[in-house]
Amino acid sequence: MKKSIVSVFVCCLAALTAEVNAAEPLYPANVTSLFEEPGRLVVLWSVDCPPCFDELAMLEKLLKQYPELPVTFVSTDDDSERYEEVDSTYRRFAGNTKAWVFGDGMAAALRYAIDPAWSGVLPRSYFVDREGERHGHSGVLKEAQVISLFQLSDLPSGKGKGSTGH
Repeated sequence: MKKSIVSVFVCCLAALTAEVNAAEPLYPANVTSLFEEPGRLVVLWSVDCPPCFDELAMLEKLLKQYPELPVTFVSTDDDSERYEEVDSTYRRFAGNTKAWVFGDGMAAALRYAIDPAWSGVLPRSYFVDREGERHGHSGVLKEAQVISLFQLSDLPSGKGKGSTGH
């Protein structure tokens, strides 16, 4: 009896965790919501992009140290058969993160809606500054760049100035 109660609790906890970290499908109509919050980093990646995983590992490390960092992850994998793989990657992240995945079959329209000049090369990221302007970056972000964006270098862990706390 005790074992079955524990099993049910563990299953419910796992389901709740999966629900919290599951990616929402992104469509052209809701792209602007990615960039509404000043001080947020938006990271675009794909399961087929090895350099993206280097960047994700670095961000995972920073998010463990600074869980309040406002980071939005957007998987550009627009094939619903890949969504479980995307969600399993998102489960590694905690804190003030948001998770999106390109809507099924919507890659070209979403790339254009995000940035008409972006050809789809990954990894790609955007930082929304305090004035609401977005700044794009192609290639793997380095830890020092992220720290600089969030103005964290002189602060103890968990106390980033650039964090909005939303």
